[in-house]
Amino acid sequence: MGVTPVLRWHRLPNTPTRAAVLHTDALSSVPRALTALVYQYRSLLSARKFAQQFFFSREVDMRSMIKFRDPKQALSETVAKFGRERPVSRLLKETGRYSNSPVFVVGIFSGADQLGEGFGSSLKMAEFRAAEDSLLRLYLTRQPPHLMQLPTSTFPDALGSVFDAKGPERDSGRTGMRTPGRRSILSEAGLDDV
Repeated sequence: MGVTPVLRWHRLPNTPTRAAVLHTDALSSVPRALTALVYQYRSLLSARKFAQQFFFSREVDMRSMIKFRDPKQALSETVAKFGRERPVSRLLKETGRYSNSPVFVVGIFSGADQLGEGFGSSLKMAEFRAAEDSLLRLYLTRQPPHLMQLPTSTFPDALGSVFDAKGPERDSGRTGMRTPGRRSILSEAGLDDV
């Protein structure tokens, strides 16, 4: 964004109640502050458009940024979190096992589903790459832009604060009672008896 030369930042030391703010933390707060400024002085819709144009429209290669210390353990924990079967490594192909340059291809499966695939000059390296490939496939799956929905898309597009904007009137639940002190949209339109 080019804000590094204009950023005024003075590092404060760690305290028992607060961690030190590092330079990268200060830089990462700039986009949030700019978006909040647009929201405060314009509207939520303007802030959404601003974020889409300047941040979400950029293509960033996330694959090169994600590194795992132990992808097999991370994959096991992730699969357990989703309630699926424990991942199992299976040798898919091999060539030149007893030569000076063998190649092994390993697949990682959860039940009958293949999660990832990796190759290497040893079984351990191929298994590591297969687990890493499984995690990257999980975390870097792209959703088509027309299906992407941001959390703020559920908010009304009215001007001002999200917390002050009025949404659609809703009934309170099973009893058919309306919220006390409020009239329904139908009664305001004169259609209450219809």
